[in-house]
Amino acid sequence: MQFKRKRDFISTTVFNVCLTAVVFLVNGGHSESREFVPGAVHGSSDPRLIGSPMFIKEPEPYYYIVKNRPINIHCKAVSAVQIKFRCAGVDQYHEITEEYFDSNLNKKVISSRLEVTRDEVKDYFGEGGFWCECYATNSLQDTDNGKKIKSRKGMVEIAMMRRWFEHEPMSLRAALDTDAQLTCLPPEGKPRPEVFWLKNGEEIDIKKTNNIISSEGNLLFPQVRISDTGNYTCGARNVVAKRISQSAVLTVYVNGSWSTWSQWSTCSVKCGRGSQKRYRACTNPTPLNGGAPCVGETSQKTECTAICPVRGQWSMWSSWSTCSPDCLHHRRRSCDDPPPENGGGYCSGNDLDSTNCTGGMCRERTLYGDLRGPVKTATTVGPNAGSGNIALYIGICVSIVVLAIFVILVALAIRRKSQNANNSNQPPLTDEEKKAHKNGNGVVSVPPDLTQTVVIVQHNNMNNGISRSPSLEAPNNNHVNSVENIYDKPDISPSMDSRLSGGTLTKNGKTLFVEPTFMNNRPQEKLPYEKDVPPPVPLGPRPPIQNNNVMDSRQSMMSVQLPSNIDMEAVAWTTFNHQGGRLVLSDSGVALTVPEGAIKKGHTEELFIAVCRDDKDRPKLSDHQTVISPVILVGPVKHDMLKPVILSVQHCANMRQGGWMLSLCTSDTPTDEPPRWHKIVTLGQETINTPIYAQLDPNHCHIMTEYLQRYALIGEAVHGGKPIKILRLAAFAPMMPPSMDFSIRVYVVEDTQDALESVIQEERKFGGRLLDKPKQIPFQDGGHNLCLTIEELTPGWRSKLAANYQEIPFQHIWSGTQNNLHCSFSLELVDRAYHKVSCKIQVYQKAILSNRQVLNISNNFKEKSTSCSTPSSTLKGRSSTVTTNSSSGFSSMVTLDPQGQNFRLPTHIRTRLCMLLDPPNARGNDWRMLAQALTVDRYVQFFATKGSPTEHILDLWEARHREETAVTDLMNIFRVMGRLDAASVLEEDRGSWL
Repeated sequence: MQFKRKRDFISTTVFNVCLTAVVFLVNGGHSESREFVPGAVHGSSDPRLIGSPMFIKEPEPYYYIVKNRPINIHCKAVSAVQIKFRCAGVDQYHEITEEYFDSNLNKKVISSRLEVTRDEVKDYFGEGGFWCECYATNSLQDTDNGKKIKSRKGMVEIAMMRRWFEHEPMSLRAALDTDAQLTCLPPEGKPRPEVFWLKNGEEIDIKKTNNIISSEGNLLFPQVRISDTGNYTCGARNVVAKRISQSAVLTVYVNGSWSTWSQWSTCSVKCGRGSQKRYRACTNPTPLNGGAPCVGETSQKTECTAICPVRGQWSMWSSWSTCSPDCLHHRRRSCDDPPPENGGGYCSGNDLDSTNCTGGMCRERTLYGDLRGPVKTATTVGPNAGSGNIALYIGICVSIVVLAIFVILVALAIRRKSQNANNSNQPPLTDEEKKAHKNGNGVVSVPPDLTQTVVIVQHNNMNNGISRSPSLEAPNNNHVNSVENIYDKPDISPSMDSRLSGGTLTKNGKTLFVEPTFMNNRPQEKLPYEKDVPPPVPLGPRPPIQNNNVMDSRQSMMSVQLPSNIDMEAVAWTTFNHQGGRLVLSDSGVALTVPEGAIKKGHTEELFIAVCRDDKDRPKLSDHQTVISPVILVGPVKHDMLKPVILSVQHCANMRQGGWMLSLCTSDTPTDEPPRWHKIVTLGQETINTPIYAQLDPNHCHIMTEYLQRYALIGEAVHGGKPIKILRLAAFAPMMPPSMDFSIRVYVVEDTQDALESVIQEERKFGGRLLDKPKQIPFQDGGHNLCLTIEELTPGWRSKLAANYQEIPFQHIWSGTQNNLHCSFSLELVDRAYHKVSCKIQVYQKAILSNRQVLNISNNFKEKSTSCSTPSSTLKGRSSTVTTNSSSGFSSMVTLDPQGQNFRLPTHIRTRLCMLLDPPNARGNDWRMLAQALTVDRYVQFFATKGSPTEHILDLWEARHREETAVTDLMNIFRVMGRLDAASVLEEDRGSWL
């Protein structure tokens, strides 16, 4: 067979050479101007006129031969004169080649097809399987000018599927509203069989149900219902066969539960001791499908005592009264012997008895009376008896009304007169001021009296040099402290005060700046004004960014997407395509990894990450919760990805000590609205419906999510736990030498790269300098305050405070809702001969002696000081190089490494690893063991619900492991797992990329 193929190749080559010569002569000796002839094989003989060959169609990664039907491998190339095949290291000579002109490419295309039969694959016993690849050249002979390229390999295998399932589903009973799983392991086959499920003989449409088929083939029920009861059958199919397993019965049972108790019945007797009952039924719900019946009694009986009614009885009659003028006397009795009780009847009869007391001999009464009897007169009341009083009341009311109207008119006249007098004393308005009053756009204020030593300033919130008036109604995340604390008011020297933006007063067209302190929670504040101090210079804009294209890019698109309160130093953006990449905020320790395939092929998306440092952006927490990470905004908000991206952010929780219960909060509100936070998951309490996976490392949290929105990590103590939060201490002071006072500001922030960077950026604006290396200090939950004392102060200086001691309340630190929290120590120079100040600041947590740190302060005012900078050696987990993928418009805050690789594993290596590790096997050393070896198996169901668990595990591995030895460590993990085939995949191409 090989000899026949060589003979056919020689005949074909001779024929093609002759045909080329004929075409050359027909074209008059000008081969470059000939037309393309259908069926021709070769082009110009000069490779320089053709150019470098390039494949436009390569072999597929896998081919499967079904039964005895051969497969065809296609290759297409441009700028080539011939295409050859090589299979399993042997050149092939029976390919079919044709060429045509592609109007879209405006080039000649050579297409070659090779047929591979079942016998060729079956008879091959070499290592690595039967494979084929293409070679395209732009010359007929191997010359120096000719170029030759090789395509990727295509594996050719015989399609098959074994008859028996490796694991068939078993009947299962599940309680209502619980999760359930029917396991199934399909037969071994090539290609890997697709698993499907049948319910009562009909195939289940996963898109229309709440079921999930895992990558292994198991049928998952997140929450079983009564309607899920039925016969389930596992099926497997590929291109060669279809198999059906034995049926399994899923029974959803309902355990019975009692209804509420009925009301107690009435007592069985009306008087004395009896009994009463109440009832309940096992109907909430009723037991179903063999569910457990209710445990307990259906009725309860208790004793009762019915109080007997007491009928009232009359007491004895009283003695007769004296004889009245009516010739009657009376006697009375009461119904109180005994009185009626408990519903007993009242005494029957009258309680008053009257009778004649003269024996019928009563005296006659006359109108005028006489000495024999009393004179009885009647008082007549007519309709005009009260008319005089009514007139009096009406007169009094009218008088009061008239008096009130008079008083109001007098008050209005006095007020108008006072206003006219004030207007006459003011200077006339200028044309501009009149125009401003007319349009309602300006307000003319009364000039301040500069002879006064105190002025009142209305404070405005300042953010990035932009004045914002305070909101009348705070959103659910605004936390404004109404309590003033001495540690929240830094003592800034006049030279530094001159750089703050504050309130302004105008007089005669000139601007007078009055500088506020850092406390901007109070509406008004009195500040001393000194005439001798030169007028301060207002704070200028930020220094320009090195890359001019960054501002243009932000104004073109990102200015629409980002909130107005985001700092330019805390945002980065770039454009991604289907290949993905990494976007890193190096100064904040935040990274976004976009894996390959997260964006649709042929599309590009502009994504950004930003750190929200405004206190209003932080979640509203309870007293026991704390924020342990920066608030990160990934956008555009509500833009979902095709597969999860990985957001990596630092946290300040001490995981070694334990005692933490951590939760991830998100907010999907638009960027121009205040965030409305909600808890999406508590780590360790994930369910099959949890859409996010959070991998917690000692210093970082890696969030796998398909949703772009705000994220924050919060923590609280478990029951009986005492978690520890790591803080960072940093001391700053003004750069300018003091005249009399020296202010030291000690910041207490979370131990994250972004928290310290925010402090340094803030101090850089004010000209501050770092006095000592930032240091860590543990801070334990329990309510103990943080204490700061200043000790060993240099002679010639003294503290302006009554005591060299300050405390920061526990809740202000633990809540984590205030950025750049600090306190100030003000030192006073008492001897001008000293030009150096040094001291120690002891920082410790009250009642916990082990949580202690010391800041060594030393400052020589004669030495030239430099502005504060970020010492990279002081920050935990800070990387020295950052790799970022960008196809257009990246932020200047992103560190670029053009020669670096975004991903450690090339696409073809990842594809082969997924093919090896995704299928489950009996030894268990598949993707599950890989997840366990990489310590990402806390919530393994997240990966099980994905199409390729290995692909998502490797995506997370790319984000977590950026060290140089990452690939070597992964190779060793494969060896420990017993997967030498996966390790050999990494070793094959290590010369080119490892």
